[in-house]
Amino acid sequence: MRNALYAWSYTGEPPATLPIPTIFHLPSNSSSPANSIPDTTIYKIQESTSPYFVLPQTESYVPTAAAVAHSRNIPFWRKHLGGPNFPLEEIWDEHAYFEFEIRSVARTMGTMVAEPYVNHIPTMTGGIGRKALTEFYRDHFIFVNPPDTTLESISRTVGADRLVDEFIFHTTHTKMIDWLIPGVPPTGKKLSIPMLGVINIRGDRLYHEHIWWDQATVLLQAGILPSHVAYPSKNSPRNLRLPVAGVESANLLRDETDGKSNEMLEWGVEE
Repeated sequence: MRNALYAWSYTGEPPATLPIPTIFHLPSNSSSPANSIPDTTIYKIQESTSPYFVLPQTESYVPTAAAVAHSRNIPFWRKHLGGPNFPLEEIWDEHAYFEFEIRSVARTMGTMVAEPYVNHIPTMTGGIGRKALTEFYRDHFIFVNPPDTTLESISRTVGADRLVDEFIFHTTHTKMIDWLIPGVPPTGKKLSIPMLGVINIRGDRLYHEHIWWDQATVLLQAGILPSHVAYPSKNSPRNLRLPVAGVESANLLRDETDGKSNEMLEWGVEE
């Protein structure tokens, strides 16, 4: 047996050993056993003063802390139980292949858990649950990506139950891309957008995707956002150069020598 404990506190004199390997998740206001006990891992949950932070039906539920605790349990179980282990990169690559290469809604959804969700943070697009996400993929994602869309991998960080994928999203804005630049008619502009995906995987299926990018560079590269805007002044009209990078940000991400750092420090209000 192995233990994962969510408790108010640990009281009494700490024993030299525990009968089985144990991981503790204790609220921030609790006492705790000594970290020197063999086969024992202790975490303090700073976001909560109640051990019920993991229970969705309680007022003390803290979803972010519950998710972190879940992720911390997984390597503990695997260490002491000898697995199971899953090829997280292969699972993610298969999902992306069905999204961008095969362009199949059914096969894309087949790589996900029963009730997954996707959240594109800058545009607040995606879907929660199988029905909503299936409709989103069908109507606003898979088939709206222009035919020349490619993903350029930059780096990956793989954890126990999630991976962080750093990449550049390349496309030409020849059609409305609902999830990326909603409501904006095609501009014909080439876009190279640095992106970051935090992909959570449960077992051998995707649970959720958090996808991040700088929306300002999207609008600048699409020709929607100007490089300068009027700046209020009592004396005379002045222009403010916006601290927003275009394709240069993607170039510098790909190669740290392809561009110049700190140029924006010289920008600002211009006469």
